[in-house]
Amino acid sequence: SQAQGRYSASVPPGKYVVQGVGGEYQSALSTQKDVSAGRPTTVDVALTDKRAPHLPNAWPGRPPGQGGGEAAATAPVRLPDGNGKQLVTGKCSVCHDAARIANARYDRAHWLEIIDDMQDYARGSDFARELTNEEVNALLDYLLTNFSDADARARRARQPVDPNSRLPRTLIQGDATKYIAVEFELPKTNVEPHEITVDNQGNGWLTQRTGGRLGRFDTKTFTYTELDPPAGATKKVRLNGIVRGPDNKLWFVDGGPNRRWLNYDIASETFNVFPVPKLKYGNSTGNTMRVHPNGSVWLCNIGSNQIIRLDPKTKKFDVWEVPAGVQAKKNATPYGMAVAGDGKVWFVENTFNQLGRVDPANGKFDEYPIPVKGAVTRKMGSDSEGNIWVGLHVPGKLMKVDYKTTQMTLFDPPTEDSGVYSVQGDPKSKLIWFSQQHADQIARFDPATRTFTEFPLANAEEDHRRIEIDPSNSNRIWWTGNTSGRIGYVELLK
Repeated sequence: SQAQGRYSASVPPGKYVVQGVGGEYQSALSTQKDVSAGRPTTVDVALTDKRAPHLPNAWPGRPPGQGGGEAAATAPVRLPDGNGKQLVTGKCSVCHDAARIANARYDRAHWLEIIDDMQDYARGSDFARELTNEEVNALLDYLLTNFSDADARARRARQPVDPNSRLPRTLIQGDATKYIAVEFELPKTNVEPHEITVDNQGNGWLTQRTGGRLGRFDTKTFTYTELDPPAGATKKVRLNGIVRGPDNKLWFVDGGPNRRWLNYDIASETFNVFPVPKLKYGNSTGNTMRVHPNGSVWLCNIGSNQIIRLDPKTKKFDVWEVPAGVQAKKNATPYGMAVAGDGKVWFVENTFNQLGRVDPANGKFDEYPIPVKGAVTRKMGSDSEGNIWVGLHVPGKLMKVDYKTTQMTLFDPPTEDSGVYSVQGDPKSKLIWFSQQHADQIARFDPATRTFTEFPLANAEEDHRRIEIDPSNSNRIWWTGNTSGRIGYVELLK
């Protein structure tokens, strides 16, 4: 901000539309302006239009207080009687609870597609069993009788919200004014870009859970390109859990029935495929992969109560069951993961409100309760000293775990019910960054002064899940919006 309400911004050459927003008012969109390299352009706007009401903090597309993802799970359901009920309880519920079916409403084509997917998973499982043709028909009839809705997709479609409805209505001050927010809408917004990482040159890379492609955003040219991974055994490709290794190679998982991990060498533009052996539930998928300092690659197998490790040199996989899940005979829902300063691997047990830790040297597990009930913990990261930082999603708290003592310390960001989701420590400083999914903000925490700075994103309901600190510029924090189909970053101005 400059004197007399003037603002300036340095932008790449191109065509621009400008809007001003302040307090309870905003301007109309300006006419399109062409910006040429090295030549200033001026746009005048007036705050004459009343802004839309503030959008309460909440999971995207849902009212406040109604969770999403694992938090939306319900108590065991009472299934309607019928010929297919035993198939749901006896075969479907071997891999997931019946609530996943009972809470869904699909048309015939969609239910048939889901059954086909589950058949593929069963073929890769040493635990689940395929359905016979007769059983498929019986199950489909049962689902259509009790859980059918031809208009369900249209009704569940997110209602559009005013893009400015979560921008602040009071004056931003201090460090919170010294940043820019950049975002890019993907060519297809329904590809579920849940995860993102950043290479050593500062380019963002994302995986598409339903699009099945690897995406790259170049910050120098502001261009986006997509790559197809090698063909798998089936056409159903569900990419997830991307991470950059120290060698600048990318690791990610194909969480569909192809049952494989992939590595992409940016320099040579080549893929390497690592087939996963048969698993209990037939698939290997998750939102979080990590590369250990010893070179091994780790995954939280979110749907199967497993932690998986790969030695890339030998292509050997090690698979461990999460102890709490084994004891309770249910999935612990391992979610976020981080490597501590002593090399031990910490992970979230979303179902049981606790954290797990495994020693790579001997496979020994330890488990620690979280000191907040109903935390629905999401992702975690490590700081420059090797401590673990965790996002407690429902209470909106940030939590530090001292890896030497396992002591847990809680911190409260200024914005309540902000939906703290992804957390990462800056390896070049002591600063901690995290996403506030419910509030459309990315925040910074300084442990030395215990001060928070919150940076609003450009649009409402970005649904930013994963954040990543740019290794080429620690002032640039990337994010990816799972249901918005957008990616972007905030960048602090020096």
